[in-house]
Amino acid sequence: MVKKKDILIVYGSLNSVPSTEGAAPAKVIYETVLTSKENYFKVLSNSNINLNDSDYDKNVFLHVKPTFLDQFILLILKIRYPYIKRREKFITGNNRQLLYYISVCRFLFFNPYDKIIIHVGIGLVKMIKMFYPKKEIIFYHHGTSLHSKLSERQWNSLINNVKSIIGVNKIALIKANMHFANKLNPSRYFKINNAIIPNVFKNTASINTKYTIDCNKFNFAFSGRICIEKGVLNLLKAFSIVYKKNTNVSLYILGGAGTKEKDNIITPYLKECMEYTSLSNLPVVFTGFLNKSDLMNCLSHIDVSICPTDKKLSEEGMPLTIIESFSNSIPVIATDSGGIREMLINEVNGYLIEDYPYIDDLANKMIQISTDTKMCKTMSVNAYKSYVTNYQYDIYNKKLTSVLETCDFIN
Repeated sequence: MVKKKDILIVYGSLNSVPSTEGAAPAKVIYETVLTSKENYFKVLSNSNINLNDSDYDKNVFLHVKPTFLDQFILLILKIRYPYIKRREKFITGNNRQLLYYISVCRFLFFNPYDKIIIHVGIGLVKMIKMFYPKKEIIFYHHGTSLHSKLSERQWNSLINNVKSIIGVNKIALIKANMHFANKLNPSRYFKINNAIIPNVFKNTASINTKYTIDCNKFNFAFSGRICIEKGVLNLLKAFSIVYKKNTNVSLYILGGAGTKEKDNIITPYLKECMEYTSLSNLPVVFTGFLNKSDLMNCLSHIDVSICPTDKKLSEEGMPLTIIESFSNSIPVIATDSGGIREMLINEVNGYLIEDYPYIDDLANKMIQISTDTKMCKTMSVNAYKSYVTNYQYDIYNKKLTSVLETCDFIN
């Protein structure tokens, strides 16, 4: 039985909540519910066979999988809307994605939630409003790319179909309102910082036995997926400059080309990164995919975290890797991509690289912080203060509650 006060959180991605892929929005959704003192949230996401042996509250985290009825409705949808119109209307022409959207709508027919928060999946907003025009929807955006991924018509459809948009940074709204003719009133946009539940703090964990980290050296680390957008090769080239000036440094690449352990594939880009490292004879360790405990264990022995995203190729939302670093008292050097400048205070909790191309500036900042012990310690203290002040779940949940009250989702 659905109570009127219940709020359904729907993950618009094909991934699940809890996530076996480590997707950041799924992690935020899962931890939002875990840390909330209220019980008005239910979560709906795609089914995932890997969750069969997982321990989670199945009365709260619900899943749908397609039925023959959903397949039939998809067929009708494809006849009614040719591919180009389908893609314009629902932001995707992918059959699996559309089938999931239909499964969500079928779930809503039998479970009449009136208030819905949709994370990711702008097309899902349109489909739900098409079937259920009276439902109230808040869209939760995790990036900075509304202005670059939507047409004017798609943007108008989004802001006309939702009560409000929640974002992880302010720049997403600024860029959207600069780009689109129809402006979203700032009173309908709410920024909520991402948060994490840290399970390891600086110097409290034993050194990871699989990837021994030499604590006598100054250790840099990149944490994330190894792809061209994340600028890993640019980081390696910067590190090559650093190593020529200071040999008492190491670099750890924490992550793989895929987002799961079984996806530890060697992509052409990862191969290029590894070959560059080998040819340059650099002290770089590629760990491959790490589970959460191994990742946080490694991070607990890192001195400085690097976020070298190529801002010409990608715009960050609010990277969890930066928050994870702050929670471990690790200062961050990052490029000025998307919402990162709303997290980093230059020369306080790290360095913000504004130059482009940025390899030389990144190398200079890495040299500077690795050779100035006093400055690095000060930044470490400030990094942890940033976490405590901005990125804990008690702060996050208070803000979310305030937003839901403003939107009349709760009393």
